[in-house]
Amino acid sequence: MARKRRIVGSIDKLKPELKDTVDQMLISGESYREIVKYLSENGEQLSQASVCRYAKRFLANAEQLRIAQENFRMILTETERYPDLDPAEAILRLASQKVYDAVAALDDEQWQSVKANDLISQATALARAVAYKKGVDMKTKNDEEIALEANQSLLYDTLKKENPKLYADLQAEIMRLKKKAKDGN
Repeated sequence: MARKRRIVGSIDKLKPELKDTVDQMLISGESYREIVKYLSENGEQLSQASVCRYAKRFLANAEQLRIAQENFRMILTETERYPDLDPAEAILRLASQKVYDAVAALDDEQWQSVKANDLISQATALARAVAYKKGVDMKTKNDEEIALEANQSLLYDTLKKENPKLYADLQAEIMRLKKKAKDGN
């Protein structure tokens, strides 16, 4: 797969402080004419067309960054709202919602141009990601349960040897609670 080369224009080659000012001027909505004037006052001669080409790239990148930040903010909101939610689960939920939104927005003409194989393979990839995540969660949970049982067994053995009365009381209480749960009280 061929790597995409980064475009380097005249503004990209400016001193960092000039480039940063141009970026801020673009963000604040200054006209290309004003930017060309500012650069001229600082010893750089560029055309409005050069500024326009740079602005298109810069503003497109700024928009992509804004979208990425918004998506990240949504993931953080979900994980704050549901503390037990794994960030990977939040990402999968967000991705699933984005896929659903994209599919729901397709009109009949667009549906005709969608390749069934592409749609199926992307849906399958998403389903695999969810299944993989659930598998990892189950393995982690099983490992935690095994460790907990081992610690519990060690605790019971130690308690039985060092404090048999407390061990007998604990066993009696466990049996009472199990019977209560079984009876539904």
